[in-house]
Amino acid sequence: MSKHYRRLSLAQGASLCIVGLLAGLTLIVAASRVKLFPINALFILAAWFCFWFFSHDLAHHVVGRIFGVGFRYYFFGRSTITKLNLPIASNLLKVVSVLGLKTDKSSLKTVSPNGLRMMYASGAVFSMFLPWVVIPAGFSIGRPVGILITLLTLANVGFTLYFSTRVGDLHHARVVRSQVESPIAIHSEAEG
Repeated sequence: MSKHYRRLSLAQGASLCIVGLLAGLTLIVAASRVKLFPINALFILAAWFCFWFFSHDLAHHVVGRIFGVGFRYYFFGRSTITKLNLPIASNLLKVVSVLGLKTDKSSLKTVSPNGLRMMYASGAVFSMFLPWVVIPAGFSIGRPVGILITLLTLANVGFTLYFSTRVGDLHHARVVRSQVESPIAIHSEAEG
């Protein structure tokens, strides 16, 4: 993990995520009421982004707390995708900050391996599947918007399944034993 840019308390980070998800819901409702095409399509895209981005770390936080994982703070930092040295994505993500969540190392010793696996996987799972709720709203605006949102959602799932298993949450869930001995910060893979 690279350097952290700004820390947020647990309450601030969770509140930010909740407000972001509520903004996504609001944008879906607003998109159905605004009959002006470019505006309602932008609302749908923004709603998709909210569900993708803000669900990730909140899922880690909620699922982790259920299994007894302690957290120290949320932070803005760099995505682990930068470790893959992808020509365009890695360079772009070196300058774009993503939301992350720092674990409390001492709490990991008391959590079952399956609990840790579920906590690590939850971020990727939620950020892959929560954006699916935007697809019907996209089609209600028009077929091209619905198709675009569907393709974006499928690309997100494919990207996450491929890259997260190499350096992200799904990788951490797979190698949970070594993480208990050397815990890491949980963070987005550009939410993937």
